[in-house]
Amino acid sequence: MVYEKTTVENLLRNYYSLQQHPDSTFSDYYLDIVYALKELKLRQAVLYHTIVNVFVNGVPIQEQAHNDGVSTRMINYRLNDGLDALTNIMNGDIVDAS
Repeated sequence: MVYEKTTVENLLRNYYSLQQHPDSTFSDYYLDIVYALKELKLRQAVLYHTIVNVFVNGVPIQEQAHNDGVSTRMINYRLNDGLDALTNIMNGDIVDAS
C-alpha cells in the first residue's frame, strides 16, 4: 500500500482507536504507524515528540510551542516535516536506521 500524507495524519489522530478495531486491515495500519513512529524517534526525536504530542495526544499547537520554547510556526514546520518523514518511512522510501 502507498500511504498519502493525509492518510498518515488521520492514522495518527486515530492512533488509540486503531488498536481496538476488529478489522485486520486496521491492525496492519496500526503496526505500520507504530514501526514508523519508532523509526522516526530514532532518527529525529524532536519531530517524533511534536507529532505524538499534537496529533496523538491532542496537545494544542500553541501549548506545544510554549512547552518547547519555540514559535507556533516552528511547530507547524515540525509537524509538516514529521508527517513527510513518517509517510516516507511507511512507504519504504526511508529504510531502517539500525
